[in-house]
Amino acid sequence: MDEPFTLPPTPPRAGAGRVRVLSLSGGGYRGLFTAAVMRALEARLGAGAARPLGQYFDLIAGTSIGGILATALSCGVGATALERLLMQRGADIFPPMRLRGLRKLLGRAPYSPERLRAAIATLLPDADHQPLGEHAPALLLTTVNWTSSRLQLLGSRPTGTLRDTLGLTLMDAMLATSAAPAHFPVHRFRQHRFVDGGLAANAPDLHALRCARRMHPGAEILMLSIGTANPLHGRDPSAVPARGLMWAGPVVELVTNAQEMLAVEECAARMGPHRYLRLNLPPSAAQQARLDLDVANPTSTDLLRALADDCLASLSPADWQRLRAIVT
Repeated sequence: MDEPFTLPPTPPRAGAGRVRVLSLSGGGYRGLFTAAVMRALEARLGAGAARPLGQYFDLIAGTSIGGILATALSCGVGATALERLLMQRGADIFPPMRLRGLRKLLGRAPYSPERLRAAIATLLPDADHQPLGEHAPALLLTTVNWTSSRLQLLGSRPTGTLRDTLGLTLMDAMLATSAAPAHFPVHRFRQHRFVDGGLAANAPDLHALRCARRMHPGAEILMLSIGTANPLHGRDPSAVPARGLMWAGPVVELVTNAQEMLAVEECAARMGPHRYLRLNLPPSAAQQARLDLDVANPTSTDLLRALADDCLASLSPADWQRLRAIVT
């Protein structure tokens, strides 16, 4: 039997205050949902004061479009400007095209990273010259290193052991986290090749939690996680692809959805409802037919903004109390 009076080999640390974390998921143009949610939160929490949402948090983490939004927030950009950027430049980044699915399946990556770079530069004109490893706010992005076949966490200076040592700029990091296979070409940096972090951590919540614990040992970690109206409902059993080639499209979505749900469920279990809150609203089947990570048109724009409004409207008074306790 265990000795009940034996002390553990490493006694628990004393509390060291509260650390607030914001974690943003990936999802392409569906990131407009994220931006719209954040814009509404920014207005409600600020009660008229001009305080960008990023200033409420001690660590901001993101994957893919969530990584781009996270980086902008860490630079002091407000959520209203982020929502406006996606609405104004979404169709430039993801222009309509014929045979979209077939071209993604059989052709070269159809979307230009230069258009994405140009859109980012309208809000962050110095991103091409700012080293991620010297970035003062605590920022954590995810990407997958094709060369090593590993998930790579790209951290700013305060993240300690996760601090980037490759010499990536903020722009490099944003392009690396959002290089979605079959949509954008890989992001090349020296001898490395990076693809979208959503392949391994579409919801970076667990990695953000571990990073925060390393940065602030003994502190109470509070996290707000925001999704991208990702369709995380089940699938029609009769729709399982029957041929190998037909798996090419669904398999990426299946992988990202499965590990996103796992990360969210695990964080909720580890942190509990008073320290962790996830904001997301999956679309209905009819709505999902008009949404995709590369569909940026007036219909998808209206749907994503409406889903963001519905998501916040669905919160109970207790949920709002939890949210305020996490953020403020």
